[in-house]
Amino acid sequence: MSDFFIVEPCTTSGGFEIKLQGKKIDLKLAESAISKIGEVIANSPVVLLAKIDDYSVSFYASGRMMVKSDKKMKQETIDKLANKIIDGLKSGGAI
Repeated sequence: MSDFFIVEPCTTSGGFEIKLQGKKIDLKLAESAISKIGEVIANSPVVLLAKIDDYSVSFYASGRMMVKSDKKMKQETIDKLANKIIDGLKSGGAI
């Protein structure tokens, strides 16, 4: 069973949402974890903004992550990116 599921909110938004199942994100620990796989752009008590590969990702303590891109993504690419993000967060102790 997967630790997350992917929701495509709108085909015109150029993005998708990754939701953790029954887990939260520690945003302070996530900042360090994400900087190992991407670039942290901004951090606040509510949201962490990062650039991972060619994607803009917003992380929320609730376990929700919004991923935006200006290009259409294939399901295989989405799955690969989601796993990369989840693995990074897990290895940094953020989830």
